[in-house]
Amino acid sequence: MPNIKPIALATGHISNEEIRERQETEEKLKGNTTIDVKPPKELSANGKKLYKHIISLLPNGFLSGGDTFVVGIVAESLDRMQKCQIKLNKDGLFDEDGTENQAVRTYEKYSKIFEKFSAKLGLSPKDRASLAVLVINDKDNQEDQLLKILKGDDD
Repeated sequence: MPNIKPIALATGHISNEEIRERQETEEKLKGNTTIDVKPPKELSANGKKLYKHIISLLPNGFLSGGDTFVVGIVAESLDRMQKCQIKLNKDGLFDEDGTENQAVRTYEKYSKIFEKFSAKLGLSPKDRASLAVLVINDKDNQEDQLLKILKGDDD
């Protein structure tokens, strides 16, 4: 996917209609209603706290029940990254024999998981902008298909 920025940061030739549509869609993706914050029972104690915190950061009405799993993955990834950070702060980057502390690799592993799944939730402005473009493109595709059917071009 191209490097899509929030419309407020976009440069280059963009029509007024596209600007308006992107602004509206990005605002809808931000949302302002709440969802149930009860975390899955499988999460660690800290994972449950992080789950609730993540939910509080996300737009109300943005998530559905199916997003519970994604939020859980993000919360557990953060929990495990925090545990690794504590171990690294205590023991350092290298073991006594000079080898890299296993917590470094574990941290990197969960950092990649966090990055991948947090993007799906639109946790950064760039992610929200990308989601806005997808919504607009999907809307355009649906309209085009409807026009094709109305014209009798439903091949």
